[in-house]
Amino acid sequence: MQLTKFKTSKTEKNSTLVGFDQNWLSELSSEEASSITGGFTVANDSGGTRRFYNLGANVPAELQTLQPTQKGNYDGEYVLYNKSKTGFEPTLVKVEPTKTASFRQEGDGITLVVDSLSLFILNSPG
Repeated sequence: MQLTKFKTSKTEKNSTLVGFDQNWLSELSSEEASSITGGFTVANDSGGTRRFYNLGANVPAELQTLQPTQKGNYDGEYVLYNKSKTGFEPTLVKVEPTKTASFRQEGDGITLVVDSLSLFILNSPG
């Protein structure tokens, strides 16, 4: 171990540094990373109450309810919901960890749109 002096704006302290060990580092799997980041976010932009299930390989299906304009964070990798407003049309959508998905009304149906990275290029005049 190495003794080092640390200086802050008000004090000077001696502290012991622990040696760096390369074996302490490891890359996280996507499953481990999703548990740290808290899964994905779902927003309800459809104008009505939406009921759906969030689920995943290690996350049992759990019924959720979102009121209009409400958002929630969920674990898992999938959202199962009814796409039809008048019948029964179950739809399964994969949502990557840290992404945001939103329910939207399109005609007589409901869609779940997963936001993706968009690049906007601004042109300056002249």
